[in-house]
Amino acid sequence: MREPEEAVRAIAARIPPGSVMTYGDIAVEAGLPPRQVGRIVARISEDIPWWRVIRADGTPATCHDGTAPALLAREHVPFVGGRVDLRALRGSVPGGA
Repeated sequence: MREPEEAVRAIAARIPPGSVMTYGDIAVEAGLPPRQVGRIVARISEDIPWWRVIRADGTPATCHDGTAPALLAREHVPFVGGRVDLRALRGSVPGGA
């Protein structure tokens, strides 16, 4: 079962700083259900930018002790009401979300 984990890790690793992808974006690209992607992201080590993977509504990940919002803010990812402003990122979001 390492193949799905490797696929998710590879996709997440190429999200550039200041950009995000949704669990659904990664799920489509990896051919996996979004919830499985979420479980894998929760286990990703700090060397992969797991914090750049968010919910479809812009809510940052809650895994890794809830540090995603601070890490995203450090990369100047725009927020509106506690969620990533996906409209502001439209042009820079890999996968089109």
